[in-house]
Parts: sequence; structure tokens; C-alpha cells
Amino acid sequence: MKVSFVIRKFSLLITTSTKYSRSCSSSSSSQMKGLLKQYEKDHYNFKEDVYYKVSTGSLILDIHTGGGIMPGLHRFCGVNEGGKSSEALEVMKNALESVENCKGVYVKSEGRLSPEMEARSGIKFCKDPDDWELGSCFILESNVYETVFKIIKTLVTDNDEVIRYCFIIDSMDSLIPKCDIDKDLDEAPKVAGGALLASKIMQRISLDMNKGGHIMILISQVRADIQIDPYSKRPFKTTSASGGHALLHYANFIFEFEGRYKKDLFLEKPNMQYDPKKNKIIGHEVKVTIKKSPNEKTNAIVTYPVKYGRKGGTSIWRELEVKTLLFENGQLSKSGAWAETDPSVIEEAKSLGVECPAKFHGEQAILTFLEENPKFVKHWYSRFKDALS
Repeated sequence: MKVSFVIRKFSLLITTSTKYSRSCSSSSSSQMKGLLKQYEKDHYNFKEDVYYKVSTGSLILDIHTGGGIMPGLHRFCGVNEGGKSSEALEVMKNALESVENCKGVYVKSEGRLSPEMEARSGIKFCKDPDDWELGSCFILESNVYETVFKIIKTLVTDNDEVIRYCFIIDSMDSLIPKCDIDKDLDEAPKVAGGALLASKIMQRISLDMNKGGHIMILISQVRADIQIDPYSKRPFKTTSASGGHALLHYANFIFEFEGRYKKDLFLEKPNMQYDPKKNKIIGHEVKVTIKKSPNEKTNAIVTYPVKYGRKGGTSIWRELEVKTLLFENGQLSKSGAWAETDPSVIEEAKSLGVECPAKFHGEQAILTFLEENPKFVKHWYSRFKDALS
């Protein structure tokens, strides 16, 4: 009897507890629904997430970023002529071509967007808002911190057309707080004024960018600082960029671009000495350290090739990237001065309507074949990207 009584009492206790739990759960759920409705303008819970990937233009960099750049804030920093602006424009071109309902905004705060850069990028630019159509980029010429970010904030929040924006700010170093504009040159600017503004601005737009499906690339120079390791007593280099710590916190990806050196240059005849007339420089290798990444690639060092003289957004030497991976993954194999093609590659090429040789004499012959067959390159670019990302 005692055992039966205890079991009944325990069962009653569990039933009561369950009903109380459901009651509390129901009450808190209703409460949250009411609160979300009450503060509807202050949150994004009623809006669907917008997520996509935009190619960086480089097969190697795409693989290391897990397929490309996603919506949100990204920081491209590095030395002068390191490739920051060119890579940012490459991302914008690909966003304008691949993202539905997309427009670009290039904030020209330095005045460095030359006609040559525009031609290389393959982007349709405009300065008249009436000419700003889908798939094109508006050039905003301003270096005033508050003005630039008020315009950006308004575009992404007052967005009845549901435009997906891709913003480039080139560069953060050139933006000036409004309070410093009219100061004389001998007057000191506000201490850390830019960094404080950047922190406040990032707080206000970071969620807008991520949730709304917009991309913003912030370009800045880096300053190198040589310090001494207190343990090994050896010097080591650290770098810092404008904008303060807020940009480090809010950025999804941070790419740091290094300078180019003699060893990074591509010559017409790779095995011969450089000659300005007989053996010209035809490109160089870009070196990027992924300083921050959401996909466990932080501190990875990536190199990708650029070929000079190309226009229309084709500066990144995709043919050379594809050739390298064809060798690394066994589709091509070296045999003395020759390269042999795997039979499966020849069959795949036929399905694309491309006649692929069974053998190539020298690597230049492979590059020539790839440059003459963009359909073949596009096919293997996608294959490698999907398999290795």
C-alpha cells in the first residue's frame, strides 16, 4: 500500500510540474510575441535571413573562404599597391553579376579610381543617380565620415525596392570627421576621432548589413611596427590599420595584402633574366594573409596570380590557377618536357564541345590552350571550387 501511494503521489507531482512548465512556457512565448510586435522597428526577427556567397575572382581564394564573400562587413588592408582595391572591385563585379537585384556604391574618398582601374574592373560606373540601374555602381565622392555613413544607413534601411547593395569605401584612412574639416592645418584634430566614429558607426550598421544581405568592404592602409620578442629577443613585425578595434570586431573577413617583390613577378620567359624590351613583366603574384575568418582559415596565407593588360574584370589569372590545380590533382601529369592529359579530362572536354590534346609540350602550351578555351576553364574552376571549398 505504501509503495502504491508513493508512486501515485510521484506521478501527480510530475503531472503538476509538466502542466506548470507548459503554462510558463506558453506565458513566456506569448510575452515574447507581444514584445517583438511592440518593438517591431528595433529588431529583424520578422525578416528572413539573406545569405549568399560572392566569388573573390580567385579560385585559390574562393577555396580558402569557403566559396567566397558573404553579406556583412569585410576589411581589406595592406600596403600601397598590394591589390586591395583591385580585389574589392573584383568582388563587386561578381556581386553585381550574380546577386539578384544588386547595385554597387563606390565611396571615392581618395580620388584614386582612375579610368584605367574602371576599365580593368569590368564594372559599369556612373555619377548621375538617374543612370544608376541594377548591375551598375554609383560613385559617391565624399570623404566626410558622417555623410558617407548616413547615406549608406539610409540606403539599407529605407529600402522598399529590396536592393542588395555592395559597398566599397576606398579608403577609411581618407575619411575625416566633420568637426575636423574646417580646422586650420596647425590645429590638432580630435584625438582618436575617426576610431570613435568608426566604432559608433559599426554598431549602427553591422546588423543591417548582415541581415539585409548587403556587402561592405572597408579598405585601409596598414602601418608596420617592428617589436622585440621579450622571450626570444628576436624582432617581429606587427601591423595596424585605421578605424580602431571596432573594425576588427565587426568584420567577417579581414584580408591583409602584402607588397610585391622581385620574386613575385611573372616574366614572358620565366627562365630568363628580366629585360624591359626582350623579356617583359606580364604579371605578379598577390599575397594575402587571412587575418580573420568565420571558417577556420584565420592566419592562412594565400597567393593568386594577376596578369597585366587585361580588361573587363579578367585581371586575375584564372587559367594559371586552373593549370596549377590540374597538376596538383592528377588531371595533368609531367613526363619530361611534356604534360600528359588524363583520359577522363579529354572525355569531359568533349562534352563541353572542346578538343583537349592528349599531350602538351611545355607549360606555356597548356596556358595557351586554357586561354583559348574559357568554357573549359569555367568548368574546371567550378569543379575545383565545389570540391575543395
